[in-house]
Amino acid sequence: MSLRVRPGYSRQEVNKTSWEVPDRYRDLKQVGSGAYGTVCSATDSRTGAKVAIKKLYRPFQSEIFAKRAYRELRLLKHMKHENVIGLLDVFTADLSLDRFLDFYLVMPFMGTDLGKLMKMHKLSEDKIQYLVYQMLKGLKYIHSAGIIHRDLKPGNLGINQDCELKVNLFT
Repeated sequence: MSLRVRPGYSRQEVNKTSWEVPDRYRDLKQVGSGAYGTVCSATDSRTGAKVAIKKLYRPFQSEIFAKRAYRELRLLKHMKHENVIGLLDVFTADLSLDRFLDFYLVMPFMGTDLGKLMKMHKLSEDKIQYLVYQMLKGLKYIHSAGIIHRDLKPGNLGINQDCELKVNLFT
């Protein structure tokens, strides 16, 4: 028996996990996973932009998980700065509240992080200064909102092909 898919959504298998995403997001490829979720890259067919879609692992299995999911969603929703990862979209494929088990967060796709970049290339002094400048601008914005990062490390600093850096609040 096949479960119904919400109209305008499609079901895709990504590393033995079922993903149900709006039809506008295509070519899902897993790019990472952590303690609380898995991230896939995708192409947004409406904009042509590459995005990152995060599926949270069982966000409502306990009160603690639900609070963590709510906190991530609330913070990402309010982050509007060129050097801080923000939220582009949030969705669920679930058809009703009594079946509401999963939700997905859509963010800009950065391509790599500072940790991976430093392992691949020796960075010039100019590039280091530019990256540090962007990081400090992002942190100043985060701190001005009363938020302390608590897990700042090279792996939480996303970098795209244009050497633009964004601080990631959640990995």
